[in-house]
Amino acid sequence: MNSPKRYTLGGWLPPLTNPSDPDYCEFGCPICRRARAGNRLARLAQRIELLLTRGGCPWGRARQEKYGVPPDQPLPLASDSAGEPAEKTQNKP
Repeated sequence: MNSPKRYTLGGWLPPLTNPSDPDYCEFGCPICRRARAGNRLARLAQRIELLLTRGGCPWGRARQEKYGVPPDQPLPLASDSAGEPAEKTQNKP
């Protein structure tokens, strides 16, 4: 995954000229980031948004296309070539 991008005003100003930027949902959106981190109020706002827009905002839909995960779920752990999570391969002798 790419390094986190920086967005204007800490993400409160979305990139309106690029509605297909999946990294905004991942690294910039103040609602989605906080909802994935477990903030109850943000999770409620995100659920309402998902219901009203039938799949989320354009950046959330772009995130789902790029990463294969809906905006309300965290990205899966990266796996190695054997299919095991990357964290477990570091602990093997």
